[in-house]
Amino acid sequence: MTMRKVLAVALIVIGLIGAAALANGAPSPLGITPSPNPGSLSVNIWTDKPTYTVGENAVIYFTVSQQAFVYIYDIQPDGIVRLIFPNAYSQRNYVSPGTHSLPDGNYRMRVSPPTGVEQLQIIASTVPLNLAPTSYSEPFPQIGPDPRSAGADIQAQIMGINPNPPCPPCGTWATAWTSFTIVPAPSYQPGYCPPPCPPPPCFGCVPGGAWYWYNGQWYYGNPPSNGSGWYWYLGPDGKWHFTIRIHIGNN
Repeated sequence: MTMRKVLAVALIVIGLIGAAALANGAPSPLGITPSPNPGSLSVNIWTDKPTYTVGENAVIYFTVSQQAFVYIYDIQPDGIVRLIFPNAYSQRNYVSPGTHSLPDGNYRMRVSPPTGVEQLQIIASTVPLNLAPTSYSEPFPQIGPDPRSAGADIQAQIMGINPNPPCPPCGTWATAWTSFTIVPAPSYQPGYCPPPCPPPPCFGCVPGGAWYWYNGQWYYGNPPSNGSGWYWYLGPDGKWHFTIRIHIGNN
């Protein structure tokens, strides 16, 4: 994550499985047991693409069924857990019912290494939780070095929510998650161009000079007088011109 208005989030997608994971009882990325009494509160989270290349911009979508405080965690492929919402650029996490997207302001979510499988987990609560920092020394604060330690702190907060009187706090909470894939950006390899491709740049070349191809590489100067081949020479007009010379005989 950088201090610029660019959200560098490592995203790796193997599928939008948040809802399916909940339905199948799969463990959440942070090891948090779904609330047994979510009431009318439900959440979901997904991304705009199943796979991202390093350097691409990503969009995260989430829905809540009623007004709630929302917290979204990013579990990187190396295990580091970060709070990506609320964040330094978007600190108001009490949202209305419906579908929302991130980024929701003047910043971007740019995919960055490490590559691998990464996950997002959303937690929504009808009461505020002490899960967001009071100030942001970094835009997307690190919560823990691994999901287990981060999840333990989060679990301690949500376990204090009591859906039944007597209160406080009196409320409900719900969670969902998804995963996705991040792949390396393809490295650029300039294609091989055999002669007669234009010669390489030449600083200090003067009209009349020539680039010539000999023994598999370019040379600048005067080509062998008894050699055949193709040549680029710098004309009086300052442009390169292509010529082919064929030498016949011994002279």
